[in-house]
This record gives sequence, structure tokens and C-alpha cells, in this order.
Amino acid sequence: MIVDVIMPKMGESITEGTIIEWTKKPGDRILKDETLLEISTDKVDSEVPSPAAGRIIEILYHPNEVVAVDQIIARIDTTGKSPVVEPSARAQAVDTAAEAGGSSSETVLRETPEPQQRTGSRFFSPLVLSIAGKEHITKDELEQIPGTGTNGRVTKKDLLSYLEHRTAEKPASKNDTTGQVRATGTPVPTLTGKTEPMDRVRKRIAEHMRQSLDTSAHVYSTSEVDVTGMVTFRDQHKSEFELKYGVKLTYTPMILRACIDAIREFPWMNASLDGDNIIHHDHINLGVAVALPDDNLIVPVIKAAEEKSFIGLARATTDLAMRARTKKLQPDEIFGSTFSVTNPGVFGSLFGMAIINQPNVGILSVGEIHKRPVVKETPYGDMVVVRSMMYLTLSYDHRLIDGAYGTKFLSRIADLLGNFDGTDIL
Repeated sequence: MIVDVIMPKMGESITEGTIIEWTKKPGDRILKDETLLEISTDKVDSEVPSPAAGRIIEILYHPNEVVAVDQIIARIDTTGKSPVVEPSARAQAVDTAAEAGGSSSETVLRETPEPQQRTGSRFFSPLVLSIAGKEHITKDELEQIPGTGTNGRVTKKDLLSYLEHRTAEKPASKNDTTGQVRATGTPVPTLTGKTEPMDRVRKRIAEHMRQSLDTSAHVYSTSEVDVTGMVTFRDQHKSEFELKYGVKLTYTPMILRACIDAIREFPWMNASLDGDNIIHHDHINLGVAVALPDDNLIVPVIKAAEEKSFIGLARATTDLAMRARTKKLQPDEIFGSTFSVTNPGVFGSLFGMAIINQPNVGILSVGEIHKRPVVKETPYGDMVVVRSMMYLTLSYDHRLIDGAYGTKFLSRIADLLGNFDGTDIL
């Protein structure tokens, strides 16, 4: 019996996927549910399991090809009696059919192009990336480990073998010079002057950012917030919170809850535009930007965030961030946001002016929390005191949101965070 392997539909809004890599080749045997290939949909990579056990007799697409969902991408013979169709045989079949004037899908076998030459970053499985992260292996170091898997891919065994023989001297970074070191013995970084193509994820990010700037009329407003109460609450209760709920107490759910409460008062910030129509969404789906180990950015979505308690928001942000960094997100989990939050402050940025995450009409950028002297009014006059301060910058689409409305919305978020006391959390 011949079983067709179909390009899966990984989400309601997914219409195509890019084949990253096959883990098997024609003639190989495979077990049911064993990983057959990896595909990419937008910025999420997913492993596709085999729908049946048997022998692979045909692979119809090469790595880097984009395939529409529901298309046949491979065939498996569950009896092991059918001949293996190699690419050269497919090409010959196409030529023969063409000469005979045939065009039936039953007689014409698809000729696939040669695989595209790989340049730049290699692909790694979520398991390998997870181990590398725990062992503090940099991306540059990981890319230099020899692989014994398909197409030189680094397997778990390769990585564990490397760790076993790892020495204090790590492979030189691609941004480091050879033979040049500082007095401390560390390599001296230098400019390489080379040219390299964008990888697949970088291309997608570039396309989305350019599209957003071409679509929305970006306007920015910034507020400074005294978040001393928020910082004090976290410092006093983080141990108790983690012990009680099994998740770390961070500032992110505090900020998200303030956004939810402010959106309830300013619902147009949760709308989107479709041509000349304004779409008012019935749920607040919060996109939360997450930095990946390769320094790219992904925005997983907390669906119906207004229905979650503070604990629910804390657990959701932790779960999504963890699965985003280990490439375990489902494709639908990065679509459908109605408002987004990004936090460049975790990298030391005072404030940022973010590009709107389409089709949202607003995104909040959170700056670094830092202590500094500020002037406060007291019953005894003005006083200079040390407070924990933070900048919030709202990017909004001026096609729908006017300055007064956007600034009032931002001021409401600032007010909620500035008066945070956390009494309803524990």
C-alpha cells in the first residue's frame, strides 16, 4: 500500500510551508510517528512525523522549496515492495511523458530542482538547541561542530561527543580574528568586510517590518513612570510567589495587565483596519515579543488575555517564551494579536520606538528600569529622592488613532503601573 505524505496545514492562517530538511532519504525505512522532515511556517519551525511505517520510495520536494498545504510531498510504501523513485528517474519520466504528449498526474512524475546551496546559518533541532543553551554554547561555536546527520546536520550524539571532548579553548567566532588577542588572552573582534545572504528568518522579519512601515502612519508618544512600588513588590514577594505558583514573578505580567485594563477604557487600541473598515475585536490577544538565542525576534500571542488572572498571565508568558526559544511554538501561536508589547529594556535600552506588529494599530515599548534622583512634591515642599524610573513608548497608527487618544491611553498605562501595589496578586 502506498501512503501519500501531505504538507500539513499547521494553522488556520497558514497556506504554505518551506521545507527545511528531510531526516530520511528515498530507500530509507521509517517508523510511524518518526520525524520525516522539518518545515518552516513564517518564523516557526515544526517537525513533521511520518503518517505510516514503511519504506520511503519518493521525495517530491527539496530543502528550501515552498510548498502549498495539502500537497503531496513524499510517498511511503508500507509493504516495502515498490521501487524507489530517484530524482533522475523522475526527470526521465517527465521527459518521456512530454515526448508522448501526456499530462496526466498519474503518468507524469514531478521533476524537482537541485537543492539550493546552503550558506550562512545551519539548521539545528530544538533538542540540540536546548542542550546547547544549557551548556552555554554560542551559536558561532555550535555552527562549527561537525555533524554526522543528514546533510552534515549536528545530532544529539554529535553535540554530546563534542561536550565530552570540549576544552577550554573554544572554536574561534566568525567575528573574531585569528592570532590576535588582547593582553587578557581574549580574541580581538574585527570587521570582516564580507558579504553574506540573509537567512530565511531574517528575510521574513525584513518583509514584515517593511510592510508595516509602508502600511501604517507611525506616530510615537513617550511617558516616564515611577515604578518604585512595582519594583519593591517584586523584590519582597518573588520568592514567595515562585514557591506558591511554580513560576517566577517578573515585571512582564504586571505590564500586560496594565495594558489590558487600559484597553478596556480605550478599546480602539485593540482594533485593526481592513481597507476602509474598522474591525473591533471581541478579545484582547496580546503579542509579547521574545528574543531568540540567535538574536532574532518572535512575537507569540496570549489569546483572550482579558480572561486570564495575573497568575494566568505569568504562566502564559513564561510558557510561550520558553517554547519560543526551543522552537516548540505552534504556528497559530504567533498569529492573531490585537495589541503587542516589546521590552528592549531587558537589553539595557532606555526606551525604544517599535515598528507596529501588523495588523495591530499599536505596540508598547518598555524601557529599562533604572534608579535615579527625581523631584517629588511633599507636604513639606519639593524633595529630591531616589526612585526606580521607566520610560514607556507607544507606537500607534495615525490612520485610526489620533494623538490625543493614543496619549491618553499611554498615560492610563503609566498611571496603572505608577500606582501598582500588588494587593490582589498573592
